[in-house]
Amino acid sequence: MKNSPDKHISSFNNPEYKFLISLKKNRNRKSEMKSIAEGYRENKQLIDSKFDIDTLYICSNLFMGGNNEELVDNFISENIRVVEVSEKIFKEISYRDRPDGIISLFNTSHHNSPGKVSGPILIPDQIEKPGNLGTMIRTSKSLGINNIFLSDEVTDVFNPNVIRSSIGHVFNTNIWSGTNQELISVLEKNNYQILLLDPDGEIDIEEFKPDINFALVVGAEQYGISDAWFNTKHISLNIRSTNNVDSLNASTAAAIGMWELTK
Repeated sequence: MKNSPDKHISSFNNPEYKFLISLKKNRNRKSEMKSIAEGYRENKQLIDSKFDIDTLYICSNLFMGGNNEELVDNFISENIRVVEVSEKIFKEISYRDRPDGIISLFNTSHHNSPGKVSGPILIPDQIEKPGNLGTMIRTSKSLGINNIFLSDEVTDVFNPNVIRSSIGHVFNTNIWSGTNQELISVLEKNNYQILLLDPDGEIDIEEFKPDINFALVVGAEQYGISDAWFNTKHISLNIRSTNNVDSLNASTAAAIGMWELTK
């Protein structure tokens, strides 16, 4: 590293440590409008994004490879505060079994509107599991779908486990959340084709060719897609299954759906 850290934390009584621990609770992240991003790949995406980064916390004893120091230098060059943390403290802050010594504190932000949108949209509808949502974001990005609308947001998109599962692509994707009706109004206003991924859908997704501007709605495994989506103009698509398997993991279903519609 080119410069030494601004501070060192080694005590469990340190107020900064206590604040970081408090962010493990969803309500505290929302009230403080802050969250943490852990890991090299996640923070590489974060530093290249428009998000405001408060502090980078590092534990050089846990670094894996030389790339970590180069990333820290990138943070320093952006005049972001860097704090060295003892190994015992870092492992308490960490969400991982094998932390790599990099955690950042950043300011979260929610868009009041989706902005000017074009191209495909993925709509995870009331997805409760952070891992599923993060995987959907990562997969959508890999397939060229850069818009994610969260319908009646249940999972905090800035949950550290969402960030981890998305490997940081939550920071470079157009993500907007709203009620079902708000999302439907935006889609209708922009003449979007609404596609529901439904086990009982009348059309096999393999045989379907979508419009350029389509929105794919994927529901939670337990409850499926919200009724509001069925009450609007839509097309229901099914994923063919065999061997009496009547339900797929939500992120797996989303991946198959996005692949079929964009291939």
